[in-house]
Amino acid sequence: MSKLKRKFYKHLWLFKPLSYLTAIATVIFIFIWLTPKAFSLFKKSFLVPKTIISIINPSIQYLNSSNNRTNILLLGIGGGNHDGADLTDSIMLISINKTTADTVLISLPRDIWVESLSVKLNKVYQFGEVKQVGGGLILAKSAVSEIINQPVHYAVLLDFSGFKEAIDIVGGISVNVPHSFIDNQYPIPGKESIMPEKDRYEILEFKSGQQTMDGDIALKYVRSRHAEGIEGTDYARSQRQQRIILSLKDKLLKANILFNFKKLEALKNVFNQSIKTDIPSMAYLDLFKLGIKLDQTNIRTGIIDQGSESEDIPALLYNPPSSLYGQWVLIPTNNNWEPVFEYVQEVIYQNQ
Repeated sequence: MSKLKRKFYKHLWLFKPLSYLTAIATVIFIFIWLTPKAFSLFKKSFLVPKTIISIINPSIQYLNSSNNRTNILLLGIGGGNHDGADLTDSIMLISINKTTADTVLISLPRDIWVESLSVKLNKVYQFGEVKQVGGGLILAKSAVSEIINQPVHYAVLLDFSGFKEAIDIVGGISVNVPHSFIDNQYPIPGKESIMPEKDRYEILEFKSGQQTMDGDIALKYVRSRHAEGIEGTDYARSQRQQRIILSLKDKLLKANILFNFKKLEALKNVFNQSIKTDIPSMAYLDLFKLGIKLDQTNIRTGIIDQGSESEDIPALLYNPPSSLYGQWVLIPTNNNWEPVFEYVQEVIYQNQ
């Protein structure tokens, strides 16, 4: 264990892997969320014995890995026609052990300064696409690898408009909001330049406690950036993003979704339109096999951020004077990336 002490957050999911049904449910989630084209493989598995035999074979053949782990970068963009539609609002690394399916989620703030490119992390995908169509995923993987000192094998880009629609298809999600907060400056799409300036924003208010959110409210919950207090930090925002993803996962595991092929087909269509990935189709079956092994009660999460005094978590990043970079950015504490590298290494390999 490193000298840097940070808390690891574990989420207890609603379903424990006590039955074959739950294992299959987890597999369906992974297919729909990460590789929507694999939906067709799921349906064919009931009809083609050869496919079933391949699934039973436990070997992982096609997923790239390092130290027996496959690292997948999950990016979320706002989409639409407004300014900054292709900036990555959400940046998260998913690390999976190829043997045990031990899984880790690590969130990265969008404002991290990428020294080699002289841009913030949330602009890297856009920068890569301008240089070359399809270059966004390649450059984003390279930048994140530079920040965490770990290889990034694949990337998945999610347009949040599809995320919003998926939540509506499943009838909303149940979310436990830990802290009440108000955001007085949530931008209204399409009104970025209107005058007076106050008309560019709406006021968001979230009360603490368990509540049901439709797609629109869930999207606002994860994208809110201007709340006062702890909920206005990147740390809290990253936690909200993880909370919504896990809540959607829980809803996808409900029997009324699992056995409703009409809704599954609708979800598949939505994600086909709103997801880009460089995961090769030949690796979909490997993801299926890992899903069967996944221990749903033990997914670990971590956040690279400015820490939290209230949670007694020391800072890995800090905001230097804006005069240094001409904008608000985050760089490593004491200008030293080693504690970040050490933290990521510790979170990912904690169970190995």
